[in-house]
Amino acid sequence: MPLISHDAVVFDCDGTLVDTETSWNRAYHHLFDHYGVPLDPAARTRLVGLQLSELGHALADLLGHPAPPEQLGRTIYALVCDNVGAGVNARPGAVELVTALHGTRPLAIATNTPVEIVTGYLERIGIRAAFDVVVDCITAGTPKPSPAPYLHACMMLGVEAARSIAVEDSATGTTAARAAGMFIIGVPSHRDLALDADLHAFSLHDPAVWEALGATDSVFSQTRGRFCA
Repeated sequence: MPLISHDAVVFDCDGTLVDTETSWNRAYHHLFDHYGVPLDPAARTRLVGLQLSELGHALADLLGHPAPPEQLGRTIYALVCDNVGAGVNARPGAVELVTALHGTRPLAIATNTPVEIVTGYLERIGIRAAFDVVVDCITAGTPKPSPAPYLHACMMLGVEAARSIAVEDSATGTTAARAAGMFIIGVPSHRDLALDADLHAFSLHDPAVWEALGATDSVFSQTRGRFCA
């Protein structure tokens, strides 16, 4: 795929740039074990990409409503915050791609995950300084699948959403980016996830992703070491 004309790139974080599976799985297993409920793969997939309110209600349904949804959602967030960085690694190609793009165009994060958690993730894998803007659902006012996080990130970058590219791993995220009018690169964190994307790839290493973003090995060589966490 040839270069897609764009003014900025806005990434999701969890599952897109950072493999948070271990960190979140540890929190989910702790909560489910506490209530004596097994966490099966189908239930885990159902929780992908949800913001706090939706997550709390989904957990309440899966656990048999042992506590108010808001309490369950905040418990999971607290468990993740207490162990931020534990078991967290960059997704394949994430550091290389972000490094190649850094300084060549504005970059942002649009996520449903609280900024304090996301910042910890990005610092852990060494790319926090590459991003001009980090927007969570609290900053945006409304979580994905609303387009608000993407629209707010583009506004803060001073670019039009229609002239920007979103990189996403979840159906919730692609729905948000589609509503914002963005070109979407879908890189699912779970291969069984169906994404409404303009370009599909299973890794950020995919040459089609680099070509669409205008990222090249020569750009990567020039930007290597330009920033640090």
